[in-house]
Amino acid sequence: MNKERPEKITDRIASLIFPEGDDLRAKIFDLLAICGTVICIITAVNNLVVEGSVGGFIGCVIGMFISFALFMYTKKTGNYKPSMILTIVVIFLVLFTFLFFSGGGYHSGMPAFFIFATVFTAFMLDGIPMLIFVLIEIAWYTFILYWAYINPGSVNDLEGEFTIFLDVLIGETVVAVSLVLTMYLQIRVYRKNQQELRQAIKAADEANRAKSDFLAKMSHDIRTPLNTILAMNELIIDNTSSERIREWVNDSNISGKILLSLIDDMLDLTRIETGRFTVHNRTIDLTLLFRETERLWKPQTERKGLDLICEMSPDVPEFLMGDEDVLRKIINNLMSNAVKFTDTGSVTVRFDWDGEFRFTIADTGVGIDPEYLKIIFNPFERGVQGVYRETSGSGLGLAIVKDLVDAVEGTIDCKSNVGIGTEFTVKLPFRGINSTVEDQGTDESSDEKQTVRRFVAPSANILVVDDIPFNQKVIESYLEPALIHIDSVDSGYEALEMIDIKEYDLILMDLRMPGMDGAETLDKIREEYPDLKTPVIMLTADIISGIGDEMIRRGFDDFLSKPISSADLYEILQKYIPDKMMTIEIEEDKQLSAPRAESYQDLLMPYGISVKMAIENNAGSAGEFLSRALLFEEYADEGIDYLSQPQYDEDYYIRIHSVKSASRGIGAYLLAELAGAVELRKNREFSEMTNGLLIEEYKRVRQGLSRLKEEEERKHG
Repeated sequence: MNKERPEKITDRIASLIFPEGDDLRAKIFDLLAICGTVICIITAVNNLVVEGSVGGFIGCVIGMFISFALFMYTKKTGNYKPSMILTIVVIFLVLFTFLFFSGGGYHSGMPAFFIFATVFTAFMLDGIPMLIFVLIEIAWYTFILYWAYINPGSVNDLEGEFTIFLDVLIGETVVAVSLVLTMYLQIRVYRKNQQELRQAIKAADEANRAKSDFLAKMSHDIRTPLNTILAMNELIIDNTSSERIREWVNDSNISGKILLSLIDDMLDLTRIETGRFTVHNRTIDLTLLFRETERLWKPQTERKGLDLICEMSPDVPEFLMGDEDVLRKIINNLMSNAVKFTDTGSVTVRFDWDGEFRFTIADTGVGIDPEYLKIIFNPFERGVQGVYRETSGSGLGLAIVKDLVDAVEGTIDCKSNVGIGTEFTVKLPFRGINSTVEDQGTDESSDEKQTVRRFVAPSANILVVDDIPFNQKVIESYLEPALIHIDSVDSGYEALEMIDIKEYDLILMDLRMPGMDGAETLDKIREEYPDLKTPVIMLTADIISGIGDEMIRRGFDDFLSKPISSADLYEILQKYIPDKMMTIEIEEDKQLSAPRAESYQDLLMPYGISVKMAIENNAGSAGEFLSRALLFEEYADEGIDYLSQPQYDEDYYIRIHSVKSASRGIGAYLLAELAGAVELRKNREFSEMTNGLLIEEYKRVRQGLSRLKEEEERKHG
């Protein structure tokens, strides 16, 4: 026969007496009323049988009926407060006083009930009422104890030492049991509430994570074909002479860019919400950023007939240490709102410095009603609907701005008047630094040599693990001026062999490789060489999903996102092998200058290559774009040959992943988007259908890069 566990029995009894859903204090009062009823019965029997006190017996019987009546009233109405106040007045103050004087005074168990009364009053009431009644009870009980002391004749003494002992024992036992039961009930309810709260928080977190993951995936899935659509629109505009078609495509582009902006906003929000947003601390050329902001927004303000006023205080340092991407997004979101909601007047951008960086963006637009100022940073809030109904937008811009400002521990303030305008002031704790690079000037037609600061580390040994020779060659070309010795291998298996025979100062490892990927290779390294202290840096093109931070938790020391820029690569070297570096040298960079690179835009655009995009993907370095372009052209035949005999296995999609990354580095946006779509879908039928188009686009890009190579050789060969 199965025996029911004791805790199950107590839970069943507790659930029967105190049903689920009742207020905690109502449950405690029910317990108090039940205890009071039981106490009165026990005390009544004791008064009649042991002490022979008829008055005490009658008083206890009255208390029993009152307690039971209050219990029934509370169970029926659920309102415990009137019952509690009545209990305090009738039972705790009046009845307890009567029983005190009729049942032995302070030589009885009644003082224990005074403690019982005071504790329960504190449990049951809140705020000022609780404080008042507790003080009244303490004062009253103190008074009657003192009165019994100075007027012993007012107390009906108990007869015999045993009677006193028994009365005190009963009083202390009953009060102790009552308080224990009360605390048990409170702790039981508290624990259950905490468990329910934890489950609710877990469910909410899972729902929020699922929502964020869904939004991130959908944003990425929509963004991929949308980028291709916009790029194709640009090609149509460049290759048609029909003004009517240009007008249609321009209208399409406007809607596409609005949708793309919304998707980017959603993606930023999900990255912040899921903790995948990473703040980077790097050098920001503030002067350059200021000029770029002016160039970017001047055409848009001119189209609306607005004056763009750009001011920078002379106290502002030329360089800051902070996250440039965050700063750009904040400025551009605020500028977008300012231009969007201003029809006449001006938009002003001002950079200031008062020990910390501060910038202000003000407009003479519609303004924001004061009642909406407190909620403008909430997602999807767009202020007064009557004012903003005619404008496009999702209401996410300011929410993202607030999250970004909070992410870098800055502050944002908004002042606005309806019909007059709005002013946003942002303070960011970015540290000002002195310039270590000579001013390059602003002559965009100049091909003068630039000076860059580099180091040499001829005693350093680095292992590059990447299955694509092109990627190996890029890293080797970047590090060639530093005189670093580099070994390159194509797989994780070869990496293990090299680690076994040689010591390295740094290992750069691609995440996506056939056979054994980067994460599996790292696990094998940690397993076979537990004492190895060499930093392992992951190389990945997949940073939207936050895989870099995930892999750091997995055991990588750091990560670099593809396409890798030389600035990021040198920063990693300075971070992880500083003891191998020798004297800093200033050397000449004879590579392609930005103005001359941009002059190739018209040449390369028909081949699906955007020079502007390429320079952006190479951290603003035109020289790196040229190096990548020439290397891409050199290895293009090998890539085309591989795609011409596809197996559509895991290795195929790893190669497609590399094509996507390499294409981004040279601004081949159509090839990158096509490869990205194939990698994302990872579907054989889709891959077979797309592979031919992929090869043709690959050939078109190679042809464009061949033209670029010929031009460079003709001009400077």
